[in-house]
Amino acid sequence: MDKTGIAMIIVGLVLAAIGLYGITLLAPEVVAVLIGIVELIVVIIGLGFIVIGAIMAKE
Repeated sequence: MDKTGIAMIIVGLVLAAIGLYGITLLAPEVVAVLIGIVELIVVIIGLGFIVIGAIMAKE
């Protein structure tokens, strides 16, 4: 590995540690955001099924 690769590994470890620290401080908010993301994905999938069903029903 060259110096750039080692530097990227070190920066990645530091950012991961900062992120884990932030998650532990803001655990309820993180859970709320994750639940919101899952709900958004479910809505998008549902809309996709509606569109595909409408196209299939036309034919």
